[in-house]
Amino acid sequence: MLAPIMPPLGYRAIVVDDLRLRIFIGVLEEERLARQEVAVSLCMLVRDAGPSRSDSLADHVSYADVVAKLRERGQSSRHTNLVETLAEECAEFALADPRVESVIVDVRKPEIIAEASGVGVVIHRQRRPGEA
Repeated sequence: MLAPIMPPLGYRAIVVDDLRLRIFIGVLEEERLARQEVAVSLCMLVRDAGPSRSDSLADHVSYADVVAKLRERGQSSRHTNLVETLAEECAEFALADPRVESVIVDVRKPEIIAEASGVGVVIHRQRRPGEA
């Protein structure tokens, strides 16, 4: 779960916090045989021109689009070995909208270590200059 995000001046943060999915992930043989829960949080940073009076979704980055891609990925039978790989996929989903300049992705496996609420990885990816 991401800590509360304070976007830099001139940006807004679009947040998906603690989305729970059951996917095939892990390097152990038993992890290949059954889905396990992952918790995904994203913070997408978008340039902000100031207060927006528009109430049209077309004028804003939609978290629903990224959530739909994540849910689709969760329903896939494709196996992923590492949370690092899944985090990179999540970053690609977020950066698919050209208005998203960067994204912080937190992927955790909450069922792996009993004494921990989760283990995983946090990455920060930025759109490359000239990339749209």
